[in-house]
Amino acid sequence: MSTLAVKVVLDTRRALVKSHESLDPVFPVKLRVTFARKQRYYPLEVSGVSKADWEKIQSGQRMSKTQREVFHTVREAEGRAIEITEAIHPFSFHAFDARWKNWAIPASSSKSFQGVFNEYIEDLRRGGRASTTSSYQCALNSLLSFSKHLAWNDLTPEFLEGYETHMRDQGKSQNTIGIYLRSLRAVINFGIANGLFAKEYYPFGRKSHGKYQIPAAQNKKRALIKTEVEAIKALTVKPGSRKELARDFWLFSYYANGCNIKDIVHLKWRGIDWKEGVIQFVRKKTERANKANQVQITAVINPHLTEVIHRRGIENPAPNKYVFDIIRDDQTAEQQHKHTQEFVRRINIGLKQIADELELSKNLTTYTARHSHAYALLMGGASLEVIMDQFKHSSMKTTMSYIDSIDNEKRKDIAKLL
Repeated sequence: MSTLAVKVVLDTRRALVKSHESLDPVFPVKLRVTFARKQRYYPLEVSGVSKADWEKIQSGQRMSKTQREVFHTVREAEGRAIEITEAIHPFSFHAFDARWKNWAIPASSSKSFQGVFNEYIEDLRRGGRASTTSSYQCALNSLLSFSKHLAWNDLTPEFLEGYETHMRDQGKSQNTIGIYLRSLRAVINFGIANGLFAKEYYPFGRKSHGKYQIPAAQNKKRALIKTEVEAIKALTVKPGSRKELARDFWLFSYYANGCNIKDIVHLKWRGIDWKEGVIQFVRKKTERANKANQVQITAVINPHLTEVIHRRGIENPAPNKYVFDIIRDDQTAEQQHKHTQEFVRRINIGLKQIADELELSKNLTTYTARHSHAYALLMGGASLEVIMDQFKHSSMKTTMSYIDSIDNEKRKDIAKLL
């Protein structure tokens, strides 16, 4: 069996430059790895050291500030090298090189994991993707709360399992855990593409292959049945109240193909065709992903949509103006995101008041309208293909995630349509 040894040494084979404080030559400090009678040297990020200084550092006594810094670097490097070698079975210099390279990048470097993650977030911000920027920033903050000095080399399946357990202990939902880990996966993929992370150590994949599998999103029972929707429509609300605002925009979303609130906020007058009786828009969520093939959503205007547009829409509309006075064109993406989030918060507060008054057992939110629209289509006899087209989903799997949110009683009703 080949002997494996790691040790930080003073490489006296070739001197660097003369020391400024003495005439003694200084030498580089390196990690030496010995395996199968072969040696490799890995330079450390420390200044050159003289033989006399190295003796003091080795003893660990009566050291200057500079010597003490080298002493701690030596101990940290040796400890990390031992951890890496113990994790590699069987050992190879190729595997060690990849892991050591990932660890050796200083945390302050733009190539470090934290540096790359922050730059990734900045790219999102510069691209005006405020919502995604916020999500990635939350993911990074969460990861650093679990491991303050997180580096590329730490990103193993075992680390991810521990992070998931930590998140569950913190009471975080499975959906939140999945969102954060998909953000991390995107950054790791970016690191691989730029030669900062070894592809053979990619931590994501099937558990049966020794990898970490991101937990799937949990479908909550979000859809409302027809009688519950009718109760919301029939509810008497005070004009100008938060409940009226919440009901108006929930019904607008419900009747406009389950339109997301962000899409409602960004809806412009040019998207409303009174002559044809339709509203047309491109989903903000997917417009960047499908730049070459923008998919347009078309919703038929009915009396409920007309009423909300007339009551809530701005006066003297122009084609390039927003229909509703929530955001402005002169605002930054971050400002628009902030105003949209505040608007959603106000609506959800009003929806909670409505749910309490109607004694609804479900959690009534802005997102419930989208699932309720899908359920209404299904109960009306629409096929899954029609629902898929209505929502412009790219795959049936996405459509099924909406249908899977219904409960067993509703499944029995659907079975009667067959």
